[in-house]
Amino acid sequence: MDPVKKKVLIKTYGCQMNERDTEALKVLLVEAGFMIAEKEGDEDVVLLNTCSVREAAELKALGKAGRLLKKKKTHANYKVGVMGCMAAHKKEVLFKKLPGLDFIAPPKALHLIPELIRQSYVGNANQMAVPEPASFNFSCYEHTYPKPKAVAWIPIQQGCNMACSYCIVPRTRGEQQNRPFNSILKEVQEAVQWGTKEIILLGQIVNTYHDPDSKKNFVDLLEAVQNVEAVKRIRFISPHPAFFSSQLMQAFKHLSKLCPALHLPVQSGSDRILKEMRRAHTKAKIWEIVETLRTIDARASISTDIIVGYPGESEEDFQETVALFRDIKFDMAYIFKYSPRPLTWVAPQEQSLMGIPEKVKEDRNQCLLNILTQCSTEYNRQFMGECQEILIEGKAHRGEHQLFGKNIYNKKVIFAGPESWINTFKSVQINKITASTLEGKVVEDCGALWDGINNSEQG
Repeated sequence: MDPVKKKVLIKTYGCQMNERDTEALKVLLVEAGFMIAEKEGDEDVVLLNTCSVREAAELKALGKAGRLLKKKKTHANYKVGVMGCMAAHKKEVLFKKLPGLDFIAPPKALHLIPELIRQSYVGNANQMAVPEPASFNFSCYEHTYPKPKAVAWIPIQQGCNMACSYCIVPRTRGEQQNRPFNSILKEVQEAVQWGTKEIILLGQIVNTYHDPDSKKNFVDLLEAVQNVEAVKRIRFISPHPAFFSSQLMQAFKHLSKLCPALHLPVQSGSDRILKEMRRAHTKAKIWEIVETLRTIDARASISTDIIVGYPGESEEDFQETVALFRDIKFDMAYIFKYSPRPLTWVAPQEQSLMGIPEKVKEDRNQCLLNILTQCSTEYNRQFMGECQEILIEGKAHRGEHQLFGKNIYNKKVIFAGPESWINTFKSVQINKITASTLEGKVVEDCGALWDGINNSEQG
């Protein structure tokens, strides 16, 4: 069979950057003549797009690869490949643990994968590895997958120049490489041609972005996207607290399309632990950002990342995190129990007296989750009875004829409606809240609704 006629399935693990890489690869594969398998069992080739940020993600991908490789016993031409972060730093380990593995490709080799698959069929070769290119080829993002979608994630950089003690990203994706300004805008323009209404700028530390060919910075980029008429909303993820400028904070005030929802990775509320983490910011900097944003919009949604059980984290350190969490009232958070990553500075300390027992990690994790539930519920309660403008993103995972979308504060809203509403804006009156979602019904005239409520209250 001609390799080009093969169906390729991609299973994605980890972050939104991996999700975007999968989208880009699908386009490259179709352009190279391959077909995309939409469900497991239909494929001739399977690619695992892997994550290494946490051990659990690696173990999950390794387990899946092992199960898939068993299929080769009954399907002679079946191919299994690993791409993404695991492929960048575990090449020899992967080939040793998975002897039937056909090929691996690190993140920078994304654009080379179609040819790698083709070559794997030549002489039925396996254990093929692509030499890691010196830089990432951003042009692979300029061809948007031809499928209308309300929200587009636009990568603006790859890699990271920070040296956070727990993080493996600089080793898996390399040093920070900023995407050319015009390349980003080209993808934005192509996305809106396919109907996209919301743009999310994506990078490891987006607020350190600068155009490699000019002096344009991240705020210049936000302003350029603001000027694209068909774009209705703008978000970004993830920034670093240490690099928030007054110019960026004021962008929330002056750019009408920039949503008042900020993901602010804090990691810890203890300045001592932040210093050990090499985070380059303090608790005072966090408060400065939060207070400035809430002065601009008192309702601003602020989410975060927290690591509990970092080696050497005392109960006093943890209680400082608890206090910060309660005081800021984060309405969404990704809370992780520290897991050592190989080749990171702090990993050896996990096996020393500095390591935190798993039971303590679990207790601290649960403590913050309980606070998060309280804070999220309290935050969402303010929308009860209100009419919210919702950009509809797709079908909800539960309930017949249920759709979901988000308001400007990045809150998920579920309501009934036909699929024809997807990728449109609707006014939704909120009549139920939980810690994680809002629920409501579509109303045609929010003005009339509020007039009726006001008249009823006056009567």
